[in-house]
Order: sequence, then C-alpha cells, then structure tokens
Amino acid sequence: MKKIIITTVFIVVAVFLYTARNSFLANKAVPGTGEHESFRPDPSSATFIFDDELVTLSAGRNESIVAPGSALLEETILMDQFAYGDINADGKEDTALLLARYGAGSGTFIYAAAFVSGPVTYRGSKAIFIGDRIAPQSISINEGVVTVIYLDRGPGEALAAEPTIMVSKQFVYRAGEFKER
Repeated sequence: MKKIIITTVFIVVAVFLYTARNSFLANKAVPGTGEHESFRPDPSSATFIFDDELVTLSAGRNESIVAPGSALLEETILMDQFAYGDINADGKEDTALLLARYGAGSGTFIYAAAFVSGPVTYRGSKAIFIGDRIAPQSISINEGVVTVIYLDRGPGEALAAEPTIMVSKQFVYRAGEFKER
C-alpha cells in the first residue's frame, strides 16, 4: 500500500513539473524580438470531424439534435485545456485541445483534436476518442508530439467509479488527424 501511495505521489509531482515546464516554455520570449508571442490560434469557432460528421463550434460549443424529430440534444464543448506548438511541421503555431461530447446517454466522451495552420487559414482536425467519463489532467506538445494525461478506471471497473489511474497517451499529427504513438 505504501509503495502505491509513493508511486502515485511521484507520478503527480512528475506531471506537475512537466506541465510547469511546458507552461514556462510556451510563455518564453521570442528569440531576437524581446517580446512575448501574442498570437494563439483560437479554436472556439472551428469545425472538427467526429466519425465523418462535421461539428462547428460557436463560442466553444455546439448543440445538435440526435435524430430528426427527437427532443434529445448532443452537445460538444471545447474544454479549457490547450497546448500550443507546431504539430504539422510548417513552422507555425498550432493548438492541441480537448473536446467533450454528451447528451443522448449517460456518458461524457472526451476527444483530442487540433486546430492547425494551413496555407491560408487555420482549420480543425478529425477528433480522436480518448475515453468515456475520464478526468483530463493535461495536454502538451513537445517536438510535434501531443501528450494527453488523464485519470481512468482499471479494467473491469464500472464507469460510475471515480477515475483514479493515471494514463498517458501520445499522438502525432499526420494527414489531418492524430495517430497514436
């Protein structure tokens, strides 16, 4: 039991230090200009792809009817965790982000997506499913690799159980979507 507690504390401290380091690097002055970088791509009105369905956000949200004639709504929300960096190797800053979808059932489905620079403007990517009723902890970009850290449940644990197991997934952005590493 003592080893589990020590291991958990170690992981939490490591995640905190990693997040603090990334935050420091993201706010670091731009070399040669003496200024802080002021532009951050804003995905709050972007269109993302969920299983071949286009979902366009307005002020970070989207509501759509689940089926014609139904009163049930499915809501997609831009979560407040972002990471900034170049993920499509074009030298421009992109945004990695988390989206939550819920409405027709009891689940809250968490997805990772990107808002990437293109030849003319930025565009949303395909969203990749991360988990159901998980607890996102952080999202970061390091050398083009997006890392999502979240709490989940163990195998066979009920979805109603509190997520307590730290999980980390890494993704690379290729051809408009994330691929797990």
